[in-house]
Formats: sequence, C-alpha cells, structure tokens
Amino acid sequence: MDSHTQSMNTIPRLPLAIATIPLQPWEEPYAACKALEQGTIFPCLDLPFYVTGGENHE
Repeated sequence: MDSHTQSMNTIPRLPLAIATIPLQPWEEPYAACKALEQGTIFPCLDLPFYVTGGENHE
C-alpha cells in the first residue's frame, strides 16, 4: 500500500453537503403560448430577469 492510499484510508467519511428543496405548491399552469413567452409554465416561477446587478431596464 503506497502512502497516498494509506492517507486516503485515514480521512473521515463526512457528508459533503445537505440539499434542501422547498416543495412547490400546485397552481394552475400558464397556457402553452403564454408559457413559451414567459419561459415557464408556473406563474409563481415567473420572476423578473435583470441583465446587470438588479437594475430595472424597462
């Protein structure tokens, strides 16, 4: 057994991360045409997109 393999065996096995994903409540989706325009079928996910730093470019 080389030194690299031996040192790898002594590293404790810890979880790297714990992911939490909130549940999305069901809502009536957009019609197909509206969904294509908005980029999502769910109204609650229809959020504004700002090109730079949160500025509103309307």
